[in-house]
Amino acid sequence: MSKVFIIDDDPIHQRIAQIMIVKHSIYDEYSSYLDAAKAIEYLEHNRDTDDLPDVILLDLNMPGLDGWEFLDKYDKLKPFFQKDIKIYIVSSSVDEKDKVRAESYSMVSGFISKPLTPQILRTTL
Repeated sequence: MSKVFIIDDDPIHQRIAQIMIVKHSIYDEYSSYLDAAKAIEYLEHNRDTDDLPDVILLDLNMPGLDGWEFLDKYDKLKPFFQKDIKIYIVSSSVDEKDKVRAESYSMVSGFISKPLTPQILRTTL
């Protein structure tokens, strides 16, 4: 069973991702978070492997806890997980500095430019 977290403050982007996931049977389950702090809170309290996602699709530019701060907090939680969670940055940013910075995080598996497509989502499995 595959599970994905969508962390993005844009409800339209989230809905589009959800529709693609369901329509194309890309993941078995998904959870969406408009607030990255809520996703971190979930991960802090649910460390059982079955509760954890296989993949996190993470936006960078969000109010409150942004994607970079999420990665910093996640890095401190990662040693407690018995599961390797792939994180993909999903951003509308075209700034090369963001891509380079994303590569500096060992847990980031890739940088995806919005908009998502079913083909791109399949590569995250």
